[in-house]
Amino acid sequence: MKHLKSILVTLAVLFILPLITGCNNNDDDDSGLLPENPYNGHEYVDLGLSVKWATCNIGATKPEGYGDYFAWGETLSKTTYEWSNYKWCNGTGDLMTKYCLSSEYGQVDNKESIELSDDAARTSWGGDWRIPTETELEELRVKCTWEWTTKNGVNGYKVTSKINGNSIFLPAAGYSSNENLLEVGVSGNYWSNKLIAINSRMASYVYLQSAQTKMNEGVRRCGQSIRAVCGEENTNALYCQISVTTTEGGKATVSDDNVAFGAEVTLEAAPEAGYQFVNWTVDGKEVSKENPYTVTANESTIYKANFKKNDLLNGHEYVDLGLSVKWATCNVGATTPEESGDYFAWGETVTKTTYEWSNYKYGNGEEGLFTKYCTDSKYGTVDNKTTLELSDDAARVNWGKGWRMPTKAELDELQTECLWYWSNKNGVKGFQVKSKINGNSIFLPVTGFYYINRIVLEEEGAYFSSNLSITNSCYAYYNGFQSNTTYVGSLKRYYGQPVRAVCE
Repeated sequence: MKHLKSILVTLAVLFILPLITGCNNNDDDDSGLLPENPYNGHEYVDLGLSVKWATCNIGATKPEGYGDYFAWGETLSKTTYEWSNYKWCNGTGDLMTKYCLSSEYGQVDNKESIELSDDAARTSWGGDWRIPTETELEELRVKCTWEWTTKNGVNGYKVTSKINGNSIFLPAAGYSSNENLLEVGVSGNYWSNKLIAINSRMASYVYLQSAQTKMNEGVRRCGQSIRAVCGEENTNALYCQISVTTTEGGKATVSDDNVAFGAEVTLEAAPEAGYQFVNWTVDGKEVSKENPYTVTANESTIYKANFKKNDLLNGHEYVDLGLSVKWATCNVGATTPEESGDYFAWGETVTKTTYEWSNYKYGNGEEGLFTKYCTDSKYGTVDNKTTLELSDDAARVNWGKGWRMPTKAELDELQTECLWYWSNKNGVKGFQVKSKINGNSIFLPVTGFYYINRIVLEEEGAYFSSNLSITNSCYAYYNGFQSNTTYVGSLKRYYGQPVRAVCE
């Protein structure tokens, strides 16, 4: 019985021990290192890049293993790495017998990439394994974050994809020159399959040390590491395809549809008449309301510009310019954006044939004798009202609840938060006022203003606000513009001006 108990205890310990040791793995560097099913007996990780990356160097059995060292274009490691025993030269670096682009360095064959028969990854591991291209190494460098760290006591870089968060570890294996193994634990040197065009003695590789990573040029005879890849070569691996689609109601453009990874690209939407821009979406999810919209290209993406018909309030259209209020598309009394519409003295709600002090509703027949909206006794009866009451607001009275005349602050906002383009709409001059925030716009036609019984300054625009001038009760603030300037100023209250209404 004692013997049986001893066996059972031993079995229990053997069962529990792997669980204990597994739960107490102190190698924190495994975070993000997610090997997938092995290919041809060798594991790889999908970093979301154009190729899959092996988890180990050629000749190694674990990620932190240094593996073997290879001269560029050779498929076997060796004890010495010098020109005298380099496979593709005639004893000297000036007499290349293969992979040569200039007679200055030997026999020209114009081969600038390693053939698969000379590819150490392919000959060692078989299948579709191969040495990475220069572009693929650069893709790894720029599309991943590089953290200098240690794995099981070995210095190197944890290389983490910016795209999907998966990682590989590249040990600082150093390199071999002649009979010497140099910079072990200090640098990593990983060959590409690409010759240097201007010097056939050199080939491209990625160089890494604690302070930097960069593409570099290495002497072909030296022994360096190889981290294999599998997958079809993609010459556009460092480029992102950016395209745009739209809903009904507008067009969209992109500043460049084939951009380098990490570069900025600008999208711009242009709504058609009667429509306004809403937002940009990717796969149905909103990414921005800005227009133009500048993004950093991290992957190929299709952006969709969404438009909708202009909204209506009491039968009148308005546009969202991304400002504090929505702006009507037409003047009060107009049916199209280019029409002047009706003219109103400030604080009056009906049009008339003459506009002068003698018939101004809140005057006493003379300039400076006001019965309402006055802040100084020298101009009349002081009531300190500086903003039109809704019963005296031409927009509210004519268009109904929700509409009103803009305040001076809202006219200032229209000036500063929009781009003003002198334009022509159906033969009528004016300004196309385009939001800096979302790209939507309104058209403000030149209107002049009524003085007594005629329109004056017909090549200018003049639109009343709802605010009295703070310095002189004879005047009210308005939005004025000519072909070469726009401003917020003040005009006499009895003048007749158009009104461009706003709503919340």
